[in-house]
Amino acid sequence: MEALRPPGVGLRAVAALAAIGMFVINAVGFLDTQTGSALGCGRDWPLCNGRVIPALNNLHVDIEFAHRALVGGFAVVAAVFVLWAYLRYRQWEEVRWLSAIGIGFILIQSVLGALAVIFVNPPEVLALHLGFGLMAMEGVGLLAVFLFQLTSAGSGLSLRRQPLDPRVRRWLWATWIGFYVVIYWGSFVAFVGAGAACPAWPLCAGWQLGPLGLLAAFNLLHRLLALALFAVACGAAAAVSRLAPERVDLRRGSWFVVLGLILQGWSGAHLVWTHLATGPDLLHVVLVMVLFSVSSYLVMQAMPYRVPRKARSANPLRPRTNP
Repeated sequence: MEALRPPGVGLRAVAALAAIGMFVINAVGFLDTQTGSALGCGRDWPLCNGRVIPALNNLHVDIEFAHRALVGGFAVVAAVFVLWAYLRYRQWEEVRWLSAIGIGFILIQSVLGALAVIFVNPPEVLALHLGFGLMAMEGVGLLAVFLFQLTSAGSGLSLRRQPLDPRVRRWLWATWIGFYVVIYWGSFVAFVGAGAACPAWPLCAGWQLGPLGLLAAFNLLHRLLALALFAVACGAAAAVSRLAPERVDLRRGSWFVVLGLILQGWSGAHLVWTHLATGPDLLHVVLVMVLFSVSSYLVMQAMPYRVPRKARSANPLRPRTNP
């Protein structure tokens, strides 16, 4: 078998485009729903108001059609990238499971998007649509990161070859799960219209809560979950610094998440103070997408390193072992 070669310029370019594209379509998708444009194409899918290319004379139609066009275009780019990467580097376990996550959740997200249109955007489906869209984004994005690690002579992989205390891995997984829960519940809060139920910050009505309505309770629960996530992220950063100080990738990444969550908290407060303006709302979502991506990267970097199957001893990407 021929020794594995690092990815070429063409594959790396497609990888970068696919990763950026998945980020863009998730951000535009949230903008689509938050501006009330999700039904800009009516209840038609995949057509838009009964046409392949609708009359672009209405803002909601323009946003919804742009979202669908971006999803369709970047989904093709992502599929080409994943297939190319899988055929070339399926010897690596990371490539196999990241390819499955990327393609699998792109398909699931497409089905949920169609269901959201057909059933007039139920909040539960919209929240799942966003959550599964993030999973597709992470599958494609982490696959791109992994291939770039192969290109850089395995620098990121070399760190993974060092022994890692299992407690660090558990802390990083707990942070990742916390992110997913907070993102899902936050999107549910937004889609049921509970964002305006708490006009003050950090509590719903100043320091005097009084009786809470159901929507206000949904909103307050989101804030409490975010606070719990911040506590878990701080615990993870402390665990990495104490138990794996030599893992510069995990240490810097975990503290980046902590600082990012502080900024995210400010963006949430700013969102309330601006009465849920579209710009602050989009900023709040983009920040959490970035932080979730970093958390996903940390989980991947904490996974045990495995030699690619059928790799020859002459393979420059395979770690050397003593005879």
